[in-house]
Amino acid sequence: MLNELVNFIMYLVYIPIIIIIHELGHAAFVLFFGRDVKEISVGMGDELFRIKKFVVKKYNWWTGYCAWGNIDSLAAFKKLLIYLGGIIFNLITATLVWAYGDVQYADWYRAFIIASFFSALINIIPFKFPSLKFETDGLQCIRLLSSLQKNVLK
Repeated sequence: MLNELVNFIMYLVYIPIIIIIHELGHAAFVLFFGRDVKEISVGMGDELFRIKKFVVKKYNWWTGYCAWGNIDSLAAFKKLLIYLGGIIFNLITATLVWAYGDVQYADWYRAFIIASFFSALINIIPFKFPSLKFETDGLQCIRLLSSLQKNVLK
């Protein structure tokens, strides 16, 4: 019973951390390709607090976003890396914790690994959150690739 409670609490603690890692993945590629990151946000709704470009919002801490400057002039593969950056960072951090985590603390970090892989999986599936009005990274990738295909077929 205590183990299940610890895991549940860890999911509540880890989800915002995983969201931050995910959004930092997008931001890292945006910055790497010479564009500006305007805001990294965890949650939705009213702003609770802000530290420069990092914002924590009042509701839905299982969501986040990274707002960046214009990337239209970038090559398609760079845009694709920006869209996939969050998934890449989630997979890398989960894999590193899994590979290098001390087994005696596995009960503490197991939830992080599972939630990170789950976040990557959910974000690669192409769909739109109707109530939140945003698209997953997978859907953004599909839209980019289909627009490239249309341009090639013209």
